[in-house]
Amino acid sequence: MESFILIVAGTVILYYLSQKQDQMADWMLGVEFNRFERIYQNVTYSCQDSTVVRKQVTSAMPIPFIPSTGYSVKALCLTEDKHWFWFDAAIRRMKLDKISITPSNSKEAFDALKDDPEILHRYFSNHDQQSA
Repeated sequence: MESFILIVAGTVILYYLSQKQDQMADWMLGVEFNRFERIYQNVTYSCQDSTVVRKQVTSAMPIPFIPSTGYSVKALCLTEDKHWFWFDAAIRRMKLDKISITPSNSKEAFDALKDDPEILHRYFSNHDQQSA
């Protein structure tokens, strides 16, 4: 019986640590997102002044009860000036490992959103009219 209680307690502690670590990684990625910007070909890609259209955060450890040491995020963003870009960041051992912005175009954004009709219509409503 004592072994069972220790196993349950250990599992609960691991789950709690995993959740806290996920929250900390999400916070770290959010801080980096809000302060990151790059200029490519006279276009400013500022994360803080853009809209995240689609975001995917992945953990290096897909098992919910085990804390992960690595996370990555890939977000499709749209600037106020209607420029599309990808924001990529990775955390390894709970430290920022890489961060980048890759300019994109409307076709790539359309292709990335085509499996979500609601978001696609929100950002490409005129595309339906052009193809009709």
